[in-house]
Amino acid sequence: MSDVRDDILARLTEVVAAIPNLKSSYRNNVDITEDDLPAVVVFDGDEETGEVQNRASNSPMLVSMTPEIVLVEMTEGQIGTELTVMRRALIRLVLSDTELNALVAKTSPRGEAAIRYLGSQTDVGWMRSLHGALRAQFLFKYMLKPDEL
Repeated sequence: MSDVRDDILARLTEVVAAIPNLKSSYRNNVDITEDDLPAVVVFDGDEETGEVQNRASNSPMLVSMTPEIVLVEMTEGQIGTELTVMRRALIRLVLSDTELNALVAKTSPRGEAAIRYLGSQTDVGWMRSLHGALRAQFLFKYMLKPDEL
């Protein structure tokens, strides 16, 4: 049995760990310290299905999953520049990863599966040093097959 959702999230966590110059990478960790920075965290995010009427409850359904990826940096210099460099690497790595693309594509014979970059938001704060965070969202559409869970 296989859970495509968890397979995607596990691979996504591996992929984002390859962003250059990161010190740490995590999945669903909210306890990051300054010693961990720069870091990336993959949060499982939301998942929803389209409303389909007149189908068996256990029939395959198209699912849209929107995990959230948070890049956190601390610097003495220009925080925006560092986050922009990491953002570019993040987008390139996620959208071009053949294993992620294969995970969503193998579940959907009609081509509904997809990976899309939805956008990002930035946040800047001060502690002992300047901190910046960038939250990026991607959309993963895949076919959920309840009988295979």
